[in-house]
Amino acid sequence: YGIEVLGEQPGHGPVVERRESYRIRVKMWLNRGDLVRWERPWGFLTQAYLEDDGATLVTDVRMDRAFLIPGLFYGMAGMRIGGTRKLRIPPSFAFGETGIPNRIPPNAVITAEVSVLAKRSASGCTIT
Repeated sequence: YGIEVLGEQPGHGPVVERRESYRIRVKMWLNRGDLVRWERPWGFLTQAYLEDDGATLVTDVRMDRAFLIPGLFYGMAGMRIGGTRKLRIPPSFAFGETGIPNRIPPNAVITAEVSVLAKRSASGCTIT
């Protein structure tokens, strides 16, 4: 897919499964190393918040292509809970030709660091 794993710290928990919900921590950079800062969190918004002045997002997401950008969806495949991966994501699997106004320029290559913190149950409780 053109998604490159730049580094990984394997987790020791169960493997991430499609269509299940997880608490993740995500930090993104543009190709030149500029941090992507968010004005507001995304994901299951009742559980989402920002850290580091908007540079780090902690949120609950469902592991599917409709919920995550393709680069995160495919890049998280095979991860274990407790693990972290640093990914280089091409524009076609990130924010594409449009980008996000005032945040991510069109056709931007994104570097993302994603950590899977926990699995979430249907009731929203953390499963450890």
